[in-house]
Amino acid sequence: MTRRFVIVSLAAFAIATVLLAGEGAARANGVPQLVKLTYIEGVSNFGPKDAEGVLEFSFAEAYARVDVKNLKPADGYTYEGWLLGASTPLRVGTIEVNASGIGVLDTKLEGLAAYDYDLFVVSARKAGTDAATRPPETSIAGRFTVIGDDRAGAAGDVRPGELPETGEAPEPSLRQKAGRTLTIAAATGGLAFVFLRVINRRRVSRDQGSL
Repeated sequence: MTRRFVIVSLAAFAIATVLLAGEGAARANGVPQLVKLTYIEGVSNFGPKDAEGVLEFSFAEAYARVDVKNLKPADGYTYEGWLLGASTPLRVGTIEVNASGIGVLDTKLEGLAAYDYDLFVVSARKAGTDAATRPPETSIAGRFTVIGDDRAGAAGDVRPGELPETGEAPEPSLRQKAGRTLTIAAATGGLAFVFLRVINRRRVSRDQGSL
């Protein structure tokens, strides 16, 4: 009985893992979304032309992460991330860069009231200017397409080209890993219980038939 339980449990664990993996793949179409950032003619007018980066964001989760490289500091300026589109420009946050031009911004999208944005830019703010207005100086930028603009469904999908190597995407949080582990364990236990009941019923029926 113990050996049978172990075999059934292992089979249930494998099935639960496959099912959960399939669910994650189905939802990965729109979250997270990636946008390649480069110096775009007609949009960019400030900073080094070899600067590049990656924007990772989710409207559904209201977060954004920006990784840049070759974006060296400019005296008297600070870099900011902005979302542009049909709605009012949304300031994402300040991007701190080191002397080598490498910088990271990891933040929540505060004040997100619409999803009709289609352009992300890294602007350069001159010291002493109005913080509520987007600076005209624009460094690297990236365009994207948002499919679906309701909070109930997937927030959107982005089809970027080849992304520059600015670092790996962050791993799932400890809470997410724990949640997935508990879900798999619960699914495994439930499937094992069902399988054992089916096996026992068949065994009882076979014993009764032999009488």
